[in-house]
Amino acid sequence: MRAMILGSLVGASVFLFIGFAQANPIDDCNQSADLEKQIDGCTEFLQVDPFSPHVALAYGRRGEAYVHRGDFARAIADFDQAIQIAPRQARFLVSRGLAHREQGDLESAVADFSKAIEIDSRFADAFVNRCVAYEDKGKPDLAVKDCTAAIALNPTDAVAYNDRGVAYEKTGNVDGALADYSKAIELDPSYRDAFANRAVLYDHKGEKERAIADYRAALAKDPAPSDRKDIETALERLGATP
Repeated sequence: MRAMILGSLVGASVFLFIGFAQANPIDDCNQSADLEKQIDGCTEFLQVDPFSPHVALAYGRRGEAYVHRGDFARAIADFDQAIQIAPRQARFLVSRGLAHREQGDLESAVADFSKAIEIDSRFADAFVNRCVAYEDKGKPDLAVKDCTAAIALNPTDAVAYNDRGVAYEKTGNVDGALADYSKAIELDPSYRDAFANRAVLYDHKGEKERAIADYRAALAKDPAPSDRKDIETALERLGATP
């Protein structure tokens, strides 16, 4: 289990429209609580002021909203526009890479993350997202390298530790994976996926009580229905109640 990759898009919103006049439709475009309102606000802004210096940001914000809505084709089209206008903005490339990955286009995702790193070699989100893409491509050694780079840039990033743990598992480094899941939990005690991942490893190692404790911790953090079922099944197999 891995953290929701789209979480990186949230960071992209921090710099958008900062210092710009606070009035609709800008307010709608610059919020993310209501995706339809955000899409409509960005669309209206682009129609009303197509020559604004903030046009690229508006495309980026609308692209983010489309990603969160699951409309990846429209998201990519908007990120294409944003990147055409502002080709050196690494966050647009990461956002488009995330959309490509959600569509299953791992080659394009890796290309976008790599370009973002080329532009900004200290962009930790680009490294951690390329780490995950490499995991998906069956290249865990490259994934470990990228997640390690992300951790060096941001040592408090629980997601990077969790994802490096996943990569370590795929290389057969169980001890490294356990250490990383534990570090992710230390950094973020609410991190459901890290608890679930560590539970599975403890389970495989025959450390029943530790596995049960972690399964229960993951279950207490409101997993998705399919994950909940898997966790409950594992607990039942271990003779434990949820």
